[in-house]
This record gives sequence, structure tokens and C-alpha cells, in this order.
Amino acid sequence: MSYGSGPNPYPAGQAPYGAPQQFGAPALSPDIAPLPGAGFGEAVKRFFQRYAQFRGYASRSEYWWPWLLNTIISFVLSLFTVIPMLTAMTAAIEAAQNGEPPIEPAYSTGVLMMSGVSSLYSLAILLPSLSVLVRRLHDTGKPGVWFFIVFVPIVGPIWLLVLLASESRPDLYRPEWS
Repeated sequence: MSYGSGPNPYPAGQAPYGAPQQFGAPALSPDIAPLPGAGFGEAVKRFFQRYAQFRGYASRSEYWWPWLLNTIISFVLSLFTVIPMLTAMTAAIEAAQNGEPPIEPAYSTGVLMMSGVSSLYSLAILLPSLSVLVRRLHDTGKPGVWFFIVFVPIVGPIWLLVLLASESRPDLYRPEWS
């Protein structure tokens, strides 16, 4: 009699053809593994700790919490720039409508400084935002180059949004992403 040919050679029985194998994938190291259910603070901390790390995986919470924080900060910074600009432009338009000589809208130094701060902030978060996006795509089972789907008119940004909001797919992880 050969090995494994008895009435019940394996205690749990043999896995059927095409069934997922429970021991096939090696465990991920903590520096590349996603953190499902990460809270706001932990997600933002990992966002900045993995500043330029394009290898690895990011859970939905690791992507969306920093996205929310960056959106709020960018919105607040833009308020300090847009509102004074609109006020100055409105004054210039009203002067032109009243028949007064055209005046050029004057922007204060504070507006220009806030515009610079906003630009610097956007530049500072560009690389970590791209890296967490690529890691999030890896977590959904897609390579990072799928980011370029955003350049397909109309459908591309929607498709990318669906990918970023979709479930994690650890069964599709590839060794080159680790």
C-alpha cells in the first residue's frame, strides 16, 4: 500500500480541485501588511511613516482616513485664498459696472502667503498620497499602474473610485508587490 491510499489518508480529507489552499501564501511582514480597521490616528501615522513606500498593501481605512484629513486641510487652506480673491474681484466688477475707471483687484500679502502654503502642502502630500493609492490598488489585487485608468475620460475616475472602495483581495497578492 502506498502513502495516502488508505480509507481516509488525511484527517480533514483532501481539498477538492480548484479549492483555495489555506497554506499556500506566506505570511506578510508587518511593514508591508495592510491594517484592516485602522482608526483615524493609526491610519494617518502609517500614511506618513510609509511616505514613499510603493511596495506592500493598504486597507480601505488606511487609504480613506488620510484622504479625509488631506481633503479637510486643503479645503480650509483654500478658503483663506479663495474668499479674499472673490471679494476683490467682486469689488472690481462693481466698480466697472458703476462706470468708475477699471481697477485691478488687489490681493493682500496674506492671500499670497496662504496660496503659497496651500501649494507647499499639496506638494508635500503628493508622494505619500500616490504611494498609499498604489498600495491600496495592490490590496484590491491590481497592479499600481492601474492608477492611470483615471485618465480615461468620464469612466476612468469612477472606475478608480470603485477599485479604491472595493474589498481587500489577499488571494490576488503578488510576490513582486511585497
